Parts: sequence; structure tokens; C-alpha cells
Amino acid sequence: MPMQIRENLKKGTVEMVLLHLLKERDMYGYEILQEMRVRSDGKFVLKDGSMYPILYRMIDKGLVDDEQVLVGRRRTRVYYHLNETGKAYLDEITAEYVAITEGINNILEYKGEQSCE
Repeated sequence: MPMQIRENLKKGTVEMVLLHLLKERDMYGYEILQEMRVRSDGKFVLKDGSMYPILYRMIDKGLVDDEQVLVGRRRTRVYYHLNETGKAYLDEITAEYVAITEGINNILEYKGEQSCE
């Protein structure tokens, strides 16, 4: 798949994927990136520079909360948490994604001879 097409398709689904991962548990940035890589078998990979602006926008929209946690003596990690508003939004966009994907698959797999009227 040409890189531009892949990137455009990915942009439309990144928010949904991030929210889905956070629905399972709170995670910090690097952990999110690794989960995406592992679960997609390396086919859906983000650079951290692409992910953080999306996370920040989701915080601003009230979908995700962030919390700094001290790990070790001086190091902190920012953990991201999907809140109730984010869960409701995830349900909405997932249902929309499933419906659109189903419709696209129907078009791509259509073999009938019916005419459009």
C-alpha cells in the first residue's frame, strides 16, 4: 500500500485505537505505542511525536485524564486514563466505524447483477 494512502487511513482510526487500548487499563505513552505495535503485528505503528498531540487533544476534549506518577526516585511517567465521557465517545465512534467498514466491505465484495434504481 502506498505510504500516503496508509497514513490517511490510519489518521481516521488512531483516536479510536488509543481510546480502545485505554479502555482496558491506564497506560503511559511508550506502553501504548508498544501495545499498538504488538497487537497489530507491526502493521499499525505510530511515532511518539504523532501520538502525543492526539492524546493532548483528547485530554482537552475531556475524553482522557492524565496523571503523573513517580517511578523510582526522580522519574515520573504520565499515565492516561479513559474516563466515562471517553468511554461513551469510544462506543459511538466504534459503532460508526463498524457500520462504515461493513458498508465498504459490502461494496468491495459485491458480485450481484442488480441495477441501481
